[in-house]
Amino acid sequence: MEFSTAKVAELAGASVRMVDHWARKDVLRPSGRDASGKGSKRRYTIRDVVALQTIRRLREAGCPLPMITKVIRHLMAHYPSTIPDRDLARLTLLTDGDRVYLFTDERDVMEVLTQQAVWSVPLGKLVAEARRKVAALPQEWIETVGIAGRSFRLVVSRHPAERDYSVECVELPGFLQRGKTAKDAVKNGKRGLVSVLTYRERRHRQASEPALS
Repeated sequence: MEFSTAKVAELAGASVRMVDHWARKDVLRPSGRDASGKGSKRRYTIRDVVALQTIRRLREAGCPLPMITKVIRHLMAHYPSTIPDRDLARLTLLTDGDRVYLFTDERDVMEVLTQQAVWSVPLGKLVAEARRKVAALPQEWIETVGIAGRSFRLVVSRHPAERDYSVECVELPGFLQRGKTAKDAVKNGKRGLVSVLTYRERRHRQASEPALS
């Protein structure tokens, strides 16, 4: 799932202006799609939500932006989106302003904390928080399907309070199909469209046929 700048800012607890500023300063470029010119939109992923939460926490603690940039680049390089969330959640990130520490052992963390002043960010809490916020979002996207040489836009959606996915057709107001999964909903939507188009074609032929005397 990908998010707009406004939505990722809301999920990360930051302002749109801050997220745009961090993108322009190369603190965090979106993992989904970067802006490539006038009118293009950035698209962020859930891993970016965690990264933005980390940036915000470090900024609130007074960590300088150049150091945060190093921290985020280190995280993205060593823990890409292919790494399971459970592995990322085991980490605690520490920085003293010059170096970055990533620990999975609480005793090691305490040894560093007693030796020098550091900023601590437990990534597990940020991952869990991001997951909770994303799970609470209504899901909606558009699938384009081709039927009988025509293209139709199916709006696939699921509200957090509902189990099933629903499909509506932009070109056919009032059209609605459901499915237990998004794939099932789209499949049912295509079948429903075929039925509607077949029925309309049959009615059109009947209306065009000359009446028998």
